Formats: sequence, C-alpha cells, structure tokens
Amino acid sequence: MTIDAQDDPAPTRAQRRRERERAAARESILSAARELARSEGWETVTMRRLAERIDYSANFAYRYFTGRDDILLTLIRDGFTRLRDAMDTASRRPAAESAAATSDTDVPDVAAIRRAAHAYLDFALTEPDLYQLMYGLGGVRMPAADTWVEGQAVGDVLTGLLAAAGDRQPEQHVLQLWATAHGLVALLVVGRVDVDSAALHALLEEALTDCLTRALPAPASPRRSGRSAAEPTGKPTGKRQL
Repeated sequence: MTIDAQDDPAPTRAQRRRERERAAARESILSAARELARSEGWETVTMRRLAERIDYSANFAYRYFTGRDDILLTLIRDGFTRLRDAMDTASRRPAAESAAATSDTDVPDVAAIRRAAHAYLDFALTEPDLYQLMYGLGGVRMPAADTWVEGQAVGDVLTGLLAAAGDRQPEQHVLQLWATAHGLVALLVVGRVDVDSAALHALLEEALTDCLTRALPAPASPRRSGRSAAEPTGKPTGKRQL
C-alpha cells in the first residue's frame, strides 16, 4: 500500500505573524546600519552600535544575523540587485522619458545602452553610502568573491545590450565603460573632482559616444556619422564584475 505524499500545510496565522515580525526586525537592523554609516561611516557599524541605535540588548541583532559581515553582505547584495534592476528598467524606458541621456538620432538599441549606463551613474550619485560599501570605497572592504554573482548580473545588463546592438566584443567594452563611470564616482568620493551631477553625466556621455563609435557597426554610431566603426581586434577579455 502506498501513501500519497501530502502537500506542505499552509502556514498558520501565528507562523505568518512570526515571519512578518522577523522581516521587520531584520529591516530595522539594516536600516540602523544604513543610518549609522550615513552619519558616521561604515567602519563604525558594529553589532554593539546597532543594538544601541535600535535600543535593544547587544544580542538582539544576533537573532537575525550571524554578525556584522552578514549585515554588510546583505546590504551589498541588495544594492547590486537594485542597481541591476535600475539599469534594466532604464534600458526599457521609452526614449521620450529619458531624452537627456539619448540622442534624437540614436537607434533604439543604442539609446537603451546610453540609458542603462546613465542609470548606473544615477544610482551611485543618489545612493553614495551604499555604492561606496558595494565597491569598497567607504573604509570597509568585503571579499568580492562573496558577491561576485550579484556584481556579474549588473555587468550582464550592459553586455546583453551591447551584443544586441551588434558589438562583437561586449565584455571588453563593458569593462571600459564601467572603468569610466566608476572612476568618475571614485574621484568624486575622494574629493579629487568638484563637479555637479550634470557635469559627471556629460563626461560619461562623451565616453559612451567614443566607445559606441568604435564598438558598434557604423549605422549605429550617429554622433560620429562621418567615421567608420573600427574593426574589432584581439579577443574578448575574461569575466568582469561590476
């Protein structure tokens, strides 16, 4: 005689309530970490300081996270997910909604690349504390290998857009564009440049135009219409993480 497998029972009301309470407690701890970092820097984020900030015992946070690194990794992974989603959403947005980041003569594929790249810079400028944590600019460094998959997913957004536009070496050009966008943010963070966000976007736009002119077939390079796109040389670089 066989016994049919029973479906897992639906969670009870008490279980759902405990799950909501757990989610709320975790979010309160993460929020406290973000606020503490914003006011005093990421190096000040410790389990003791977080407990003081949320007015609980020192052991409270350990019920929901294994330690400070677990909290920071959670924030970093969430940051990469939000960055990827922001770039993906921007790439799909109608050009009329983001005219500042595109040219009137851009074909759809090229316009999408521009919008995604500018969304990356927008994220870094609007979430500076989180961006610094994600890329080790805030005085605290987490192993890149621990969030490699999430970082790779950010780069994959641009890689896919470049490939769709006809780029035969998309990973190489993603690395080039990332170096430009990230370099601009890093210089701003350390106080080596004193420019506003519009100027940073203008610098990124120049780099985008130069890169796309070389990377894409000539018809897809409207801003340099008198110049043929360079033929790809060499082999694509290895995997990269944004």
